[in-house]
Amino acid sequence: MRTYFIESKSFKVIFTSILAFLAGYTFDRLGVYLPWMLGPLFVVMIAKVKLRKYMFWAKPFRSIGLVILGLQLGSAFTKQSLNEMVEYLPVMLFTTIAIIFFSMVTGWFVGKRMNLSPSTSMLGSFPGGLSQMVVLSEDMKNSDETVVGFMQTLRIILVISIVPWLVTHVMSVESGAVAPMAERPFFLFDYDGKMAIMMLVTLLSFIFITKRVNFPLPFLLGPLMAAAIFNLVGPGAPQIPDFWLSMSQLLIGTHLGYTLKVDNPRLFRKMFGAVFLSNILLIGFCYFLSIQLAPLLSLQANELFLSMAPGGVAEMAVTAMSVHVDLSVVTSFHLFRILFILFLLSPVIKWLDGRNERKQEQGQS
Repeated sequence: MRTYFIESKSFKVIFTSILAFLAGYTFDRLGVYLPWMLGPLFVVMIAKVKLRKYMFWAKPFRSIGLVILGLQLGSAFTKQSLNEMVEYLPVMLFTTIAIIFFSMVTGWFVGKRMNLSPSTSMLGSFPGGLSQMVVLSEDMKNSDETVVGFMQTLRIILVISIVPWLVTHVMSVESGAVAPMAERPFFLFDYDGKMAIMMLVTLLSFIFITKRVNFPLPFLLGPLMAAAIFNLVGPGAPQIPDFWLSMSQLLIGTHLGYTLKVDNPRLFRKMFGAVFLSNILLIGFCYFLSIQLAPLLSLQANELFLSMAPGGVAEMAVTAMSVHVDLSVVTSFHLFRILFILFLLSPVIKWLDGRNERKQEQGQS
């Protein structure tokens, strides 16, 4: 009976949850930045190397975390922020193209050094989200999804480790320059019951729609759109209590720690140096761009850096909330870049991948 219980999914989920909570609590007490995301991420990622048979984490837990985060992001969208998004659209396009071009250059060098196919090196280098890039690589015959996953994993680890530290300690602004955050309840939602039901129905509808049209991150975008609509044309979206924001970080951080692949020592040793250097250069390039462009755009440098940093929208949004910068600007930049990569660049890469495959077949015949 005891062996059956230890091997059950329920025990594994409970064990992983306790591990994640203790990690988040410890990181919080130590004063580490983003403790409820970074703590579970690193501790679960390291623990699963030796304790994987006792651990399990399901994707729906991450989806719950994304729903909570999406609601909070959507509540930051106002008519003023919508006007700002339209105003910054040329900047979004320019910075997206610049960052992608820089990623392609570094990806090309990594591919040449490691003897990778062009599709593998490009998908591994693009800052478009780990899950999206791995799924795309699975659809291409000349792409190695294991290598793509490793390259994206190392990028996320570096970005989550370096970018928040830079924003907090190097690019911090004077306390008077940042608008104070509105007071939020700790646990209970301060929201009308009927409005909550309407919000839930709208939220579920948008999740369904975004999933049907194959939008990236539907559990983030659906709630974000629902909350934004309530803010723009309705009674206003609810403010998420601090407890649930920390819970969303824990759920997302634990998922990242559980799914990131660091258990292939041979691949790690072979590619670490080249991938590490390319990502450090990419972060440095984004930092340089943000420093140069921020005065021209009348934006805070840390706000623009978070908007351009090559991390996932969820991770950068959590960081943005912690340093009290404009969430709508940061989220808009990242969503624009993800959509640009998925809908414009991905078809081009697939076409190039198919052309290379036909050339190889002709060469063999």
